[in-house]
Amino acid sequence: MNQTVTVIGAGIVGISCALELQRRGYQVTQIDRRGPGEETSSGNAGLLSYSNITPLADPALLRRLHRLILNQDDDFLLHYPHLISLIPWLLRFVVRCKRKIYLRDGAAMNALTGASIEKHKLWIAQANAQGLLNQGGGLKLYRERETFLRDQLERELLTQCGVRHRLLDPQQVYELEPDLKHVFVQGVLIEDTVSIRNPEKLCKAYAQMYVDAGGQVRRATVRSLRRSADNWELNTDQGTEAASRIVVCMGAWTPEIIGPLGYSNPLAIERGYHTVFAPGQEARLSRPIFDVDASYVMAPMEMGLRVSTGSNLTYRETRPDPRQVERVLPRVREAFPIDENLLPEPWMGRRPTVPDTLPIIGAAPRHPNLWLAFAHSHMGLTMGPISGELIANCISGTEQPFAINACDPARYL
Repeated sequence: MNQTVTVIGAGIVGISCALELQRRGYQVTQIDRRGPGEETSSGNAGLLSYSNITPLADPALLRRLHRLILNQDDDFLLHYPHLISLIPWLLRFVVRCKRKIYLRDGAAMNALTGASIEKHKLWIAQANAQGLLNQGGGLKLYRERETFLRDQLERELLTQCGVRHRLLDPQQVYELEPDLKHVFVQGVLIEDTVSIRNPEKLCKAYAQMYVDAGGQVRRATVRSLRRSADNWELNTDQGTEAASRIVVCMGAWTPEIIGPLGYSNPLAIERGYHTVFAPGQEARLSRPIFDVDASYVMAPMEMGLRVSTGSNLTYRETRPDPRQVERVLPRVREAFPIDENLLPEPWMGRRPTVPDTLPIIGAAPRHPNLWLAFAHSHMGLTMGPISGELIANCISGTEQPFAINACDPARYL
């Protein structure tokens, strides 16, 4: 029996799919234009948090919808030339901003997140990558009491899903992080959160396990797929080749490949930026913080303090727009002593998002031997391993660990 699979994409999701399939006995070839983990997967905040279960379609957004549309808040930036083409996506998103839907989608995300983080822990040990782990939880911090109260539904979801978290008064916040400046009135400690001190290195460590076990990684740009008799034809910049089974894990670039097969584009592209600072003299940050009112995450990493911004909803290839970075930098300095900026210009990544925030994982609805794993929004790093397991189960016919209807590609494709 033919046991070959071609995985297109070498971000964290593609790496995870390749590794899981290999461990089921498949001969796997992975193709990407760049090396493992060198695109979007390299630039995230590094969080592996059990609290990464909150859908973006939060009912609280409706109360400030006018501010978001007018680009008045730093956590969201809308590129107006993109607005007309984005209206169908935005309408589907707004319809989901209801309490019942939020809690239901959050429960589905919880099943994915919890299982994936446990698999991460196993793989980190197997890859001898424990040195990349930062323990101690994650802090969500509030400058305004009103903002803290606005997030009550999120905390209800965490409680419903059994995610351990603890409310902190200002004194408790500064006991945990003494070098924070005194601008916060409330904190929430997500107790079991761990973070990665270099996400790209983690991706490469997983990829190395796959290669060491005989897996193949090839650099090539896949231009198109075509069904031919009982096989697939891949057209790449290096020629045309045949493949019996295909898994597409190309993130924001997936619609480019599957669109010609008749699948509509379900994505909005959230572009995100980060920059890196040296900490101020003798200042230390021991865990990631999310400064909610200032709309940034700051995480201690090997290269310094990585500061990540909110969402910029725009075309995938529009020129970079660093406004969100520029806006948050004064707020960062209000909260923590930082020194020089270590990046000559902000890093930019593209986060592919569907209205319900849940990834698209499973068989393509109308084509045999084609599977999809993309649209992970902000949770690609967190959900990589479980995505690989679910895809490997689909292909091998293994029973899934839980119902995955919420991730069914047919809901958008």
